[in-house]
Amino acid sequence: MSLPTTPRDPILRAFDLGVERAPTATLVASPSKRASRGDVDALARAAGVAFERAVPRLRAGSRVAFAAANGPGFFAGLLAILRRGCAAILLDGSTPEAERLRIACGLGAAALLEVPCGWPSDLEGGPQGFSVRALDLEATALDDASAGLAVIKVTSGSTGSPRGVVTPTEALVADDAALAASMGLRAEDVFLATVPMTHSYGLSSLALPTLVRGSVVVTPDGDDPLAPLAAAHALGATVFPTVPAYLDALLRLGHPPTWPASLRLAITAGAPLPPATARRFRETFGRAVHVFYGASECGGICYDREGGAGERGTVGTPVEGVSVDLDSDSDETDSGVVSVASAAVARGYVPETDARLGDGRYRTGDLATWRPGPNGPELALLGRVDDLVNIKGKKVHPREVERVLAEIPGVLDVVVYGVARPLAGGEVLRAVIACREGSLSAESISAFCRTQLAAHKIPRSLVFVRALPRTERGKLDRAALERLAHGESERARAAAREA
Repeated sequence: MSLPTTPRDPILRAFDLGVERAPTATLVASPSKRASRGDVDALARAAGVAFERAVPRLRAGSRVAFAAANGPGFFAGLLAILRRGCAAILLDGSTPEAERLRIACGLGAAALLEVPCGWPSDLEGGPQGFSVRALDLEATALDDASAGLAVIKVTSGSTGSPRGVVTPTEALVADDAALAASMGLRAEDVFLATVPMTHSYGLSSLALPTLVRGSVVVTPDGDDPLAPLAAAHALGATVFPTVPAYLDALLRLGHPPTWPASLRLAITAGAPLPPATARRFRETFGRAVHVFYGASECGGICYDREGGAGERGTVGTPVEGVSVDLDSDSDETDSGVVSVASAAVARGYVPETDARLGDGRYRTGDLATWRPGPNGPELALLGRVDDLVNIKGKKVHPREVERVLAEIPGVLDVVVYGVARPLAGGEVLRAVIACREGSLSAESISAFCRTQLAAHKIPRSLVFVRALPRTERGKLDRAALERLAHGESERARAAAREA
């Protein structure tokens, strides 16, 4: 017998009410396909059938690893897990099989639900398209299953091993309400989905508005880089949560595409937005891109309501209902570690706890400072605590140097970090600068820095590349960056010897 749903759960209650009121209303669409609320409900019941067949002894509170692509299959799978009273461990649908199992087992999953296709072929409710298998039915359930349902977001621990962020559904719904108020989201908004909804950013910016408020979500047909804008044109999308890497790729095209007239709000998160990219986006498309700063552990932290924060190098002001403090060990600095308190803060980590998260507060690893803005003080991120570079006994924030370099005409993107000096000892700053070939020189960069930075903050190692290597989410690929920087440095030294 299937486990009962939890009627007091806010996500299930909101979705079930939407199905009852308007079962034929579109919930997910692409230029070639459509799924109604009733269709998604039927798919969720089909996933429940697959659960019943594969793991009939699954206990309430068990952790179920869940891998799915964007589409009706994602919503159906998540609903099926919650309806069984279990916690969903969200895994990227593109994660290789071996890694899925390693993460799932490491986080104590009792079972694994996979939905390989975002659009299962049978929207009538058959069990096709859902793969369920038992992993460890005796695995420890959440410590307090009676506290309500939860979603477990996957993040990296301090040792590099994955750990789960246990987020009650009440916290997810609180985050959704705060973001809707802060971003000015409307009941009729249509969301364009390219960010994976199994990621924290996609969950809060795409999945929750659809499940809780019934907003329509649009998925592009195919993987062509311009497919999202084509889908927005075809289906009248109004809100586009994306990442800096996608915006930068659009701007690099010889002939940037026409921006869809319906797309009133472009939001970027997941990685720092270079001020140059924000400025070029506005100049090219005639509208601002809005910066969103959040974390898996607490949802939204700050948002750029006015639309110019990206060009100013900040992430805007706190989200509605969110308290942001800067913890510092010294009274002599105006910077500190970002500490967040809100109703959206997660319950804690698994498999190990951490004092930085819990009791409604999360102490991040981000260094930041407050800067004046048109709507009050804005948060400017300076980097991670563990990114600080020690230059001859003086601490340097790489982000401070990056902001200065980003103002140089011709700099398209830049990253600054510390590298060891094996012979002389200590560290020096390295700047890897993306620019058009031959447009900048080490001499011009150093001359500019001498007018803007203290001597110990000036990068001693400069590497020029065409583009910084980034992941699909827009985050820097550190390993690829180091390989690229090493290769360019070797070529520059060889060219100097030949000259």
